[in-house]
Amino acid sequence: MNFWKKLAFIFICTSIILQTVVAKELTADLGLSTLDAFSPDGDGTNDELVITLFYSGNFSKVSSWQLTIIDQRGFTIKTFSGKNQKMPKRIVWDGATDTGSEIYSLNDYAIILRIVPSAKDEKKSGQKKVVTAKNFTSGILLETVEKNKRWRFAVNSLQFASGRPELKTGTEEQILFNNYILDVIAAKLNEYPDTAVTITAFENNLENTTESNIDQVLPLTQGRAETIVEVLVQKGIDRSRLNAIGRGGANELSSPTDENNSWKNCRIEFDVEK
Repeated sequence: MNFWKKLAFIFICTSIILQTVVAKELTADLGLSTLDAFSPDGDGTNDELVITLFYSGNFSKVSSWQLTIIDQRGFTIKTFSGKNQKMPKRIVWDGATDTGSEIYSLNDYAIILRIVPSAKDEKKSGQKKVVTAKNFTSGILLETVEKNKRWRFAVNSLQFASGRPELKTGTEEQILFNNYILDVIAAKLNEYPDTAVTITAFENNLENTTESNIDQVLPLTQGRAETIVEVLVQKGIDRSRLNAIGRGGANELSSPTDENNSWKNCRIEFDVEK
C-alpha cells in the first residue's frame, strides 16, 4: 500500500472513530425523593415530591421539555414545561393539579419526561427526542378531623371481586397489590395504637333506586368492610379496635354513571378516633 493509499485509509478510519464519538446517545432519567410516601395532606411530612431531572445533553439550552404526571387511569393531572430555555434540574411538586383533581391515598402515578434536544445536540446524536418515565405510589393522606383526637383517610385502589365482598384473587399481581395496600394501612393504624377505627365501605348504586341500594349495594358494602376488618386482624390489628359499616351508595362524590369519575364512589374510608 503506497503512501497516499495509507493516508486515505487512516483518514477514513479516523472519520469513523470521530463519528462514533460524536454520535453519542442522549439519555435522561428521573430521581424521586420518595417512591411510596408522597402524601400532600399538610401534616409537614412528605408533603412535597422532589423530582430530579438527569439529562446527558446540554441543560442550558433545549428546544423544549415537558414533565407530565399521569394517574393510574391514564389522565394527565399536572404538566411542567418550557421551550428554548434552560431545563430545570429539580422540580418540587406540592400535589396541586392542573385539573382540580385530588391526589388519592395509595394510588399509582407515572411521571414522564420528554425532551426535544437543541439543534446542536440533535445533530451530534441524531435523536429528535428523549423520553424517560418513573412510577410511584402515593402514601396515605391523613385528614385531621379533630386535632389530636380524630383523623380520616380514604382508599379507592383496593381491588374487590366484581359484585362480591371478597378481594380479587384472579392474578398474582392483584393479590400482591391488595396485600401491599393493606400492609401500609395496618402500619398507619399501628402509629395510632390507642384509637378505635371505623371502616366504612361505599359503592356505586348503578340502578339508582332505594330498593337496589337496600337489597344489593348496602349488603355488598357491609361485606367489603367486614373483609377489610378480617384482613387487618390477620395483620395484627386488635379486633376490638375495628368496626365495619356498609353505606351502599351514600355520600356520592360523582354520578354513578360518569365513566371518568364514578370510581371515586368505590372507596373504603377509615375513621380513626381516640
